[in-house]
Amino acid sequence: MPSEQLDLGRMTGLSLRLRVVLSGVLMLAAAVSAARPSGADIDLQAEQRFQLALEAQAARDYRAMLQHLRDAATDGHAEAQEMLGMVLMTGPALYGSAVRADRCEAGEWMRRAAVRGSETAKVQLTFLNRLRSSPDGRRACG
Repeated sequence: MPSEQLDLGRMTGLSLRLRVVLSGVLMLAAAVSAARPSGADIDLQAEQRFQLALEAQAARDYRAMLQHLRDAATDGHAEAQEMLGMVLMTGPALYGSAVRADRCEAGEWMRRAAVRGSETAKVQLTFLNRLRSSPDGRRACG
């Protein structure tokens, strides 16, 4: 019997130590995940604003869509920059009076998205430059 009690005591002690170590590991993991770089919060917020823009577009709330796109694009969200450029290029043709077409601003957002690696933005910039060269599309951008 004393041998069985000794084994039970060792197992209990080992189990307790294992739980303490596991708790420590979990606390460390929680601390590491909470200590994200400050840029991670900005990206998450920009992604959330981009998702809100897509929801507003689906609901046909184009003013809200435009605001969310501007916010996300300003924070450096490449997809938002690309989409904002497209929205500003098409303007009222797709979005009614809520969105004014602005080829100059569209070009600026497309350039920003292209710098971030967007192939679509590069193609759209070529198209936009051709539009500016057309007789009724010529407009100086500052």
